[in-house]
Amino acid sequence: MLKRCVVLALVFVFVAAGVASGKEPALTVAKPKLRAALTCDRSLAHARKDAVLLIHGTFADSAINMSWNYAKTLPTTGRRVCWVDLPDKAAGDIQVSAQYVVFAIRQMARRSQRRVAIISHSQGGLEARWALRWWPSLRPLVSDAILLVAPNHGAIYPDTACVAPNSCAASLYQMMSSSRFLAALDRGGDTIGKVPFTSVATRADKVFVGPDQAAFKPAGPTTRNFVLQDFCPTDVAQHNDMPFDGPAYRIVLDALDHRGPAGGKRLRAAAICKDDTMPGVDRADAEARLAAYTGTLIGLLGPTGPKAPGEPALAPYAR
Repeated sequence: MLKRCVVLALVFVFVAAGVASGKEPALTVAKPKLRAALTCDRSLAHARKDAVLLIHGTFADSAINMSWNYAKTLPTTGRRVCWVDLPDKAAGDIQVSAQYVVFAIRQMARRSQRRVAIISHSQGGLEARWALRWWPSLRPLVSDAILLVAPNHGAIYPDTACVAPNSCAASLYQMMSSSRFLAALDRGGDTIGKVPFTSVATRADKVFVGPDQAAFKPAGPTTRNFVLQDFCPTDVAQHNDMPFDGPAYRIVLDALDHRGPAGGKRLRAAAICKDDTMPGVDRADAEARLAAYTGTLIGLLGPTGPKAPGEPALAPYAR
């Protein structure tokens, strides 16, 4: 315990030095907004396992996306859980939304004196990667980065729908496969050091991220990319099913329970396909929640939803 505290104290000295020296981008969002966006299920003091940060996807928030699955189930495994609500339901500039993730990681690590594990859905994975890409002092503070169907190389819907100005929200332009945002994120290949990444895709995703390779994180020494159907051929989880899918949860839990990313050999030896939903989630309740979310999506993607003239300009630090 003492050794861990000493190590993390040295890490925080490094973080403070990096921020003070101006080597990392300054946070431009006001601290009260950043602070109000972060919620934890209980105090992080005296946590015995790394606390988990949940990051929701596009046109969602923590209540829609995570409150009834991971936020409910992970505490039963002895973990403390926090979630961040991105501004405007993640419709705006991902570069701005990523600042909320930067702040959340710093706060959680400081409060718990432990590293932080990240579980993200869809666009949330881009916020996690962007934060770790451009704020390198965060990397020693993160024990796992788990991406569920993140549009790492673009997304089907933006590529087909965001072809004209004012046809999509800002973040959707950034998720186009040809965006300057994704090019900057991937420039130089794997640039996120030794952070363990576990990326999970599904071949049933025909609307947003598919084919499965689009969700793969660029290869790195501590990156593992998985496709659900390679383990469970009959799994039919769609894009928005991933936050409660049973096999996906088993992959996530394997990553959390072991050092480094999830392990293929361990997963093949385990019975990860036996439950179609994660513990604590009722299929009928999940379907009802998804139906309500689909109605929200239809409204926000329609003519009265948030629109931007095009992709936001790259921040100076990313050019």
